[in-house]
Amino acid sequence: MELMWTDLRAERVVYCGVAQALVEGDIPQIEGRPAREILSATGDVALSAAESAEGSVRLSGEVRLQLICSGEGGVFAFTSRAAFRHTVQAEGAKDGMLVRAVPALQAMEVKLAGGRITLSAQVDIALRVTDGSAIKALCGLEGVQDMEMRQRSLEFLRRDEVFRDVLSLREEVDAAGAHCVLHSDVAASLRDIQCDGRGAELSGVLTVSALLEGEEGRLFHLMENIPFTETLDVVAGNDLKAELVIEACQVRVAEEFGLLVVEVKLRVCLLAAERIELALPQDLFSPSLPFDCEREALRLCTPMGPLSYRHTLHETVGVPAGLPEASRVVFTAVRPVITTSNVEEERLCLEGLLVTRVIYESESGMLCSFTEDIPFTCACPAPGATEAMASALATATASGTGRSLEMSFTLQISASLSAQRTETVVTGIRETEPQPQPQGIIVYFAGAGETLYDVAKRFRIPRRALRDKPGVSEELAEGQKLVFLR
Repeated sequence: MELMWTDLRAERVVYCGVAQALVEGDIPQIEGRPAREILSATGDVALSAAESAEGSVRLSGEVRLQLICSGEGGVFAFTSRAAFRHTVQAEGAKDGMLVRAVPALQAMEVKLAGGRITLSAQVDIALRVTDGSAIKALCGLEGVQDMEMRQRSLEFLRRDEVFRDVLSLREEVDAAGAHCVLHSDVAASLRDIQCDGRGAELSGVLTVSALLEGEEGRLFHLMENIPFTETLDVVAGNDLKAELVIEACQVRVAEEFGLLVVEVKLRVCLLAAERIELALPQDLFSPSLPFDCEREALRLCTPMGPLSYRHTLHETVGVPAGLPEASRVVFTAVRPVITTSNVEEERLCLEGLLVTRVIYESESGMLCSFTEDIPFTCACPAPGATEAMASALATATASGTGRSLEMSFTLQISASLSAQRTETVVTGIRETEPQPQPQGIIVYFAGAGETLYDVAKRFRIPRRALRDKPGVSEELAEGQKLVFLR
């Protein structure tokens, strides 16, 4: 007897969880330009490394801050970074396993006191550790002439990278009267991918939000959605998924032309789908050779690819009591916080808050600011997925005067989708002692859900000894009568 094996190429889920890291410390200020007041403090978090080790995952990254302050000489803005390292205990993790980590800045507090700016931030990191090594599964036995087998067809979706490159995008936006850029954010979102024999046409949107300074120090907010289209040299099927990441960006004013110039280095990764079907035994037995199957239940993860989804909403907010009425809105910054994320009926359902900071000018010309938490819900199509690791970016504009302001938000959802399921595979056999069986004419009535294979294994006889009976098929009806000789 010789065992026959096959390699099952699927990712096994080893660990899933959410880690929390606390990041605290002082934020260095611009030399010679101390802040008198913090008008706005927003931020995000980025991971630089996520590595598996024996029983743990090692993480490192940084909280990236964008601050708008007032001081001597007027309003100024600067960015700062606070690095962190964190180790998570992850049972079953080993060196070299695949780690998927999605960070989120869940809470952030920036204070100015005694000439020092301090940061206290809570970072949540969703983690999934998978083992991508081949799974050795039994697919048959050689040398056993009377072996009976029950098989099941398993289908897997595998996504392979077919394109990766960094694209240089340069766009221009009208910005008459702008003198310099104090603060800017740029986000990239996917609109569509179309494939033909010449390549893949990728279309998307760059969302630019900038605080500009104009003549005589007047501040104003410019937000623009800039469409772009790129043709990529790749030949693949129509089931392509794209992941867009901004690696670097620069936003500057070309004052002599009245333009805002946006230059972006955009990393594009395209993933193509391949469907794999594999027939594996669920069970085996031999009437002449007693043995039992050894099985292992595997939690498998099938990557479905990235998701990109835009969601817009509108809200009316009031200027808090104690602050003067607004003459005009100067700038709006927003940081999305996802509080609930789950996949239901192939839709990614999200709930959260848009932590919004509004800077406005009063009738007297004084700059004032306040924070408003705007709740949001949205549902994104997630065909075939059962799990998602989601993150969000957002931009906002506000308009109005007095005590009531109209807000408009654009929420950009990104998620790594997967389908997780548990499959049991036969990983070996062990010989056993033969069990005594009844002899003679057997009259048997099938139980609910029983098959011909189940009855043959129960009495350790070949299926053909039962299949030759009139009216007998593989699927048996409950109470169906079988008469056979053993």
